Amino acid sequence: MTSNFTGGPGFLAFVVTFAIVVAAIVLFRSLSSHLRKVRNSPPEHDDAQSAGAEDDDGTRDEVADEPGNS
Repeated sequence: MTSNFTGGPGFLAFVVTFAIVVAAIVLFRSLSSHLRKVRNSPPEHDDAQSAGAEDDDGTRDEVADEPGNS
């Protein structure tokens, strides 16, 4: 039995795979850098009136007379 197999995927497949790996490493490093900045930076302001914020008693404000409320 003879085999006609002459090679693997080739140099182009290696280059594409290498480029994807390099891009992934760059993206992971960028992501970790951005996450580090977010974790370390203090909040700019304490906005207690933001959407969905709870009152001091732990309840949320309800909007009255909104279409779809019954």
